[in-house]
Amino acid sequence: MLCIFDTDVIHGLIHLLDISNPTQDFPFSVSVHKLTELLGRANPIFIDHKKQKVPPSYQWDNTIHVLERHQELKGAFMKLHFFTTVTPKNAMFGDICELAIEQEASLIILPFNLDVVHNHAVKTVNSLVLRNSPCSVAIFVDRGFLNINTTIGSFPQTKHRFAVFFLGGGDSREALVYADRMLAHHEVSLTVIRFLSHNFIGYNEIEKKLDDGIVTWFWVKNEINQRMVYREVMVKNGEETIAAIQAMNDGAFDLLIVGRKQGINPILLTGLSEWTESEELGLIGDYVSSADFFGSASVLVIQQQILRG
Repeated sequence: MLCIFDTDVIHGLIHLLDISNPTQDFPFSVSVHKLTELLGRANPIFIDHKKQKVPPSYQWDNTIHVLERHQELKGAFMKLHFFTTVTPKNAMFGDICELAIEQEASLIILPFNLDVVHNHAVKTVNSLVLRNSPCSVAIFVDRGFLNINTTIGSFPQTKHRFAVFFLGGGDSREALVYADRMLAHHEVSLTVIRFLSHNFIGYNEIEKKLDDGIVTWFWVKNEINQRMVYREVMVKNGEETIAAIQAMNDGAFDLLIVGRKQGINPILLTGLSEWTESEELGLIGDYVSSADFFGSASVLVIQQQILRG
C-alpha cells in the first residue's frame, strides 16, 4: 500500500516502487491511498475508484494519470488500485490500517516530509500506523531519489548505489530482504554493513541465530554478484557504530536502508542519546536522515510486523 498525503512526493515514490523490482515472477499489486484532512463538520468519505467517482473538490487526477502512465510501462508487472479517504487527522491511521487488512497488504509505504513545519500531522499519522499496522511498514525519506548519480566509484555499470546498515533483529532482517529484492535490479549496487559487538557479547541467542540465518542466505545467494559488497564491523559502543557509518559514507549513496528499532544488542548503541527528532525513524534512521549527515541519500526505514493471535 502506497499512502499519499501530498501529491508533490509522487515522483520519488514511483521511483521507489520501480527500483523495488517488480517482475513477471514477482509482480506488484499496489493500493494507492490518497488521504486528505476533513475540515468542518462534513462526514468522512471513503472512495474506491473502481466503484465510485471522486467529488471535484477532492480529485487528484493529475497524480493518478502519472501513476497510470507508469503502470502502462510496467505492463503485467504492476497493477494499481486507487482509493481516496477524506477524514479527520486523528482517524487517518485507522483508515490506513483497515484498508491494509482489506487489501491483504504485506507492506505499507509512508512518506516522510523533511519540512518540519508541514510534517507534524504526517508524523503523528505515521507514528500511529507504526503502532497499529497489521503488516510491515516502510517510512520513505525522499532527499532527491530521482537524481541519478554518475560518479559511483567502483560500480561504473550501475546507476544507483544503495546501502543497508544491519544492526540485527526483525526490522533489520526485513530491511535486508527488501534490499535483496532491489539488488536483483541490474541498475543497483548494494553495500551491506553488519554491526557486531566486540567479542559477540550482549546478544539474545535466538535472535542472533535468526540474524545469522538471514545473513547467510543473503551471502550465499549473492556472493558472486559483483554489484554487492558485504562487510562486518566490530564495535564496542554506539560511538564506534556512528563512526563506522560516517567512515563508509562517501556522499555518493542514493538510498540508505535501515531497520527502525535498535536491533537486538544494546551495546551497539550504548552511549548514544535515546532522544531523536523523529521517533518514527528510529535512532539510526533519524541520524542518517539529518542535515548533518553528509550527502543527499534518501532513507528507507523498515519495521517488521509479525501478526499474533
